[in-house]
Formats: sequence, C-alpha cells, structure tokens
Amino acid sequence: MKIGLNFHAVDGHISGVEYYALRLLKSLLSVGARHSYVVYTNQPELVRGHVPASNNLTIVEVKHLGTRTARILWEHTQLPRLAAKQAIDVLHCPSYICPVRKSSMPYVVTVHDTIAIDHPAWCKPTNALYFNLFMKGAIQRASRVISVSKSTANDMKRNFGLSDSKVRVVYPGIDEIFKAQEDPSRRDEIRKRYNLPPRYVLFVGNIEPKKNVGALLSLESRLREKGLGHKLVMVGKRSWCSRSQLDQIDKAVAASNIIVTGYVAVSDLPFVYAMADVFVFPSFYEGFGFPPLEAMACGTPVVSSSRGALAESVADAAVVVEPDDTEQIVEAVLSMISDPALRQEYVQKGLAQSRRFKWDNSARQTLSLYEEVCTAK
Repeated sequence: MKIGLNFHAVDGHISGVEYYALRLLKSLLSVGARHSYVVYTNQPELVRGHVPASNNLTIVEVKHLGTRTARILWEHTQLPRLAAKQAIDVLHCPSYICPVRKSSMPYVVTVHDTIAIDHPAWCKPTNALYFNLFMKGAIQRASRVISVSKSTANDMKRNFGLSDSKVRVVYPGIDEIFKAQEDPSRRDEIRKRYNLPPRYVLFVGNIEPKKNVGALLSLESRLREKGLGHKLVMVGKRSWCSRSQLDQIDKAVAASNIIVTGYVAVSDLPFVYAMADVFVFPSFYEGFGFPPLEAMACGTPVVSSSRGALAESVADAAVVVEPDDTEQIVEAVLSMISDPALRQEYVQKGLAQSRRFKWDNSARQTLSLYEEVCTAK
C-alpha cells in the first residue's frame, strides 16, 4: 500500500494530537516496512526531527499556508487532488477532520475527543465552530474512524449515530523514552535548566480551561498552608485561559510559589516526571490522556481525574478523584506525599499499567484498518 498522512502543526511545540501522529508514523515505518508512506506537512523539519529517515518515507512540504484558514482550505480542496495524483491508496487524517472533497481513495480519520461538541466552552471559540461544522461530515465520509479510547468511541456513537462496524478503538502507545531516570548528573542538569525545586508536585499539559487550573491553584495554596516544602510545577504552554486564572498563576510565579516551565523538550520530560513526588492531573475531560501514563512509566505515583477516558486509561493504577471536588484532590495528593507505602503501591501499579500501551501494537492495528478499507474499495 501507499499510505498518505496529513500532518500539520502550528510550531515545533507539539502536544497530544501532533505527538500521536508523529509517533504512530514512526512505528508504522518499523512494523509496516513493506508499505510506502507520504506525509503532507507544513512542518517538514518537525517530522524529520521525530521520525527517522527511511527509503519508504516521502515528506511533501506544503508551502504558503501562513494562516489557519489557508491550511483548512488546502486540506479540503487541494489535498485530495494531490494525494490522488500521487496514487495514494488510503489517506489517514489523524486530527479529527478529513477533506470535504470526495475521492476514490478511502479516508481514515482519528478522532481524539468530542470536546468541541459536548463542551464547546472548554475550546477556543474558533475550534468549537470548526469542529461543530465539519466533524460530523468527516465521520460520515471516512471509510473508518479510529478512536483513541472506548470513552471517545461512545461519545461519537452518541453524538453522530456512528455504527460499531465503522469505528475502531486503537489505543496510542507510551514512548519508550518514558522510564525511570536515575542519572544524577543529568538530573542536576534538568533541575537547573527548568528551575525545579527539591520537592515538587507536577502537572503536565497546556494551560487551558479543561485542565482545571482552579483546582491546581487551590492545591498550591494548601501545600503552602501545610508547610510541606513542596511546590507546584506546571509544565506546558499557555494555550488559553481566563484572565483571572492567568493573573493568579502570574502572582504565584512572582512569589516563587509555582514554577511554570513553559514547553519542555521531550528528551527532558522523563527526568521532570521522575523527579516529582506526585503527578496530579485534575482535568475535566480527556479523550485519552498521555501525561498520567507517561508519569507512571517514569515511576511517579499519579492522582488523576475520573472524567472522560482517564478512568479507562489509568484504571486502578492511580488515585482517581472527581475534578469538581477540590478537597478530594488536595487530600489525595497530601496522602501520596506523606504515606511512603501508598506511594510505592501506586508506583508499582503505574509501571504495570503504562506497559499495556505499546506503539507497535497501535501501528499493527492501524495497518490492519488500512488494509481493510483498501480491500473494500
């Protein structure tokens, strides 16, 4: 097969959806080496930085897409024509939407969540508008839809009447780079680079409404009240958030009560996870949730929200809390800090749970789906 992949990113600071596409491609090249792959992208250097060069990989740079509107128009009108001209057998769109332009080649779409449909207030208004206008049509046009969790698959069935035969749950993997890190000199280097305190509670994710920033701010306040010496470290870029919460974060940073690192390189992230005493993830909604599983893989105990797909992905390997119950979140984190036996129990559970998610398995299941739609066309 000749497989096309549509990949675009705003910049080099990738988050969950972009990471999914790049890591899946890397694994496809390994387990599906008999096939050829063509990536259409506005960020060719980003692809080259995450995916090793291969004789069966072609990177097609898409230029002159300076705005999001230009990119969307190109994806819907020019991408199908270009892919057909290059004799692509199946086109995979790993970011929710496939072209409105019909084509003889089958489309496969990955849907990571339905937050824009179910909770538009937790999205940027432009994202909510775009996905509400185009997601249903994309799902109808696609030959198959990949869901990253059972939770998201059920959300799609509820919203769009999607049949069981059309949707396939394919869990993403957790990269092998996420593991316990013991190198003392490298730890010191990372600690200095990101100004990490000796003891800290960690959050990783874009700073935005669905991440439940208010609960994190309350947690920081309680940590200070208890005098435990732990600070809250927030890793991730400021996506968008209410001005009042951003002001609170800025004041806490100025008072040296919170460390906001900004974007952390993937190669450094395992050390940031491994040096934390507890990882906390109180999100209101996730379609899968990479960070809790990455923290588990690095040997860090996790306190996780129960919402969206998180209860499914972390299972019993985290202390699961209700994101609306700030006191429950605070008590769970404090218990993990103060009880060594509890910590060790969840470290071991987390290591076992994270090993269930392998990118090679994801790639094999995705390849099987490609073959299925190509056979049916």
